Amino acid sequence: MRHAHGSLPYRSGRGLRSQGLLAVGAGLTVLLAVGCSSAASPGATFSSKVTIAVVPGIDTAPLYLAERDGIFAADGLTHVVIDDVPTEAAALSAVAKGQADIAASDYGSIFYAQSLDPDLRILADGYDASAGVLEVLTWPNSSITPATMAGDEIGVPDEQVLPIQPSSDDPVSLDAAAATQVLTNYLGNDAESVHWKPMSQQQEVAELQSHALNAVVLSQPYIYEAESEFGASVVFDACSGSTASLPLSGYVATDAWVKAHSAAVADFQAAVAKANTDASMAGEVQKILPNTTGMTVADADLSTIGSYPTSTSAINLERVVRLMTNFDMLKPTQVPSVPPMIVTGS
Repeated sequence: MRHAHGSLPYRSGRGLRSQGLLAVGAGLTVLLAVGCSSAASPGATFSSKVTIAVVPGIDTAPLYLAERDGIFAADGLTHVVIDDVPTEAAALSAVAKGQADIAASDYGSIFYAQSLDPDLRILADGYDASAGVLEVLTWPNSSITPATMAGDEIGVPDEQVLPIQPSSDDPVSLDAAAATQVLTNYLGNDAESVHWKPMSQQQEVAELQSHALNAVVLSQPYIYEAESEFGASVVFDACSGSTASLPLSGYVATDAWVKAHSAAVADFQAAVAKANTDASMAGEVQKILPNTTGMTVADADLSTIGSYPTSTSAINLERVVRLMTNFDMLKPTQVPSVPPMIVTGS
């Protein structure tokens, strides 16, 4: 088992997004029959190479635990390549082009790509939100509250920005949609008057510190960095109330690959379930993040970690689709049906 690339700049719990997702969705092969695929029972050795395109981060840490602890090989996958890529768009593109077999990606990107070209299948849920993993912060002693944010310009990570309606004030990513949903509790329909300003999380921290922005959406470890470096304070948790425990990212492959490699799919699912269980053990993710992401030991130790599911729930994933649909991130005629996307065991 090996990595295809060297070290990359670390990032937060979800992937660095480029603006190329439209091309990714357009590049996926359209299949006329979209049905639920079944995987064979795990256990048989699969000797062919399985390449997983991944942006190293908190959400994908279980893959590196599986590599470190020999979980892939124990579950029959004897030749796994973890291909470290710089963006989740690159991961999805690699799968679409046949350069990788499996991709880790945020669900906003997955469902947007699926709405354009229904070829993706969800092999496993990867990372779900918990309190403190995605928050809206302001500078110290600010008078900003959720009730005062109508019409404000708020920084949002550019890691997941979707190429949809760029001139509108609709949410531009799953992060922005989650924050908007929470704001509706305070502002009603005026929550959609917020102007989202995509930028890197490093830039968000800098602009918040200089008061160039009154508020920003951040994920870990940037939340911890802003709080520790200049005393940034939390305005509200973007994954709370109706967005609490929101599924954030998962593992996908094309329908054709799933059908052609059912044993490998089953082995991968078994390995991820075990790795996610290990990742839920106190301190395991924090131990591996400095090696896999370049994150400092302090950032890793003090970052809030979300949850790593051991099963995939269509009901939970449908929450993401409804959220995106409610804020016009998916066209009404192109809303993906979640259950056929999920690969289940036979």
